[in-house]
Amino acid sequence: MSMESEISRLTSREVAQAVVLDGEQRSKLVAYARARFGLKPEDAEDLLQETALELLRQQTIVRSPLGFTFRVFHRRCCRFVRLRQADRQVFVPVEEPVETACDAALLETADRQLTLRRVLETVSSSCRRILLAYYMEGRSLKETAQAIPTPYPAVWNTINRCLRRLRACLT
Repeated sequence: MSMESEISRLTSREVAQAVVLDGEQRSKLVAYARARFGLKPEDAEDLLQETALELLRQQTIVRSPLGFTFRVFHRRCCRFVRLRQADRQVFVPVEEPVETACDAALLETADRQLTLRRVLETVSSSCRRILLAYYMEGRSLKETAQAIPTPYPAVWNTINRCLRRLRACLT
């Protein structure tokens, strides 16, 4: 049975634990970082650790654990390469080509953010407030319920209803 089917529909925290414990998955991600970005093994391992920490901080349900982990790890690698290039530019004023995979990822992210902003304008202000508190500010369900005067048991249902409205606007 593949790892994908074993850990489907887990939280990002459970995905992080699975990635940390799965030596094969770890080695694949490290090999990808080394081959694609030319990173040292130590740097790739550090980025994998940071990825695991980021996944542990999030508390979302993940539909495709391997894909989600890969995207978070890929973004970490892109950020690392950009910062390394910025450091080089400070000390050695030489023009270097920018990593095209990172630029494409940045453009895609910018397009998604713009689309999300437009769609968020179509939903109610209460939906925007609750989604902002839970997803953007990273508050827990209990903290979200306290910040937005809503009964704690109703917060998750409200979030789901708001997400359904957003999806309907995107399609």
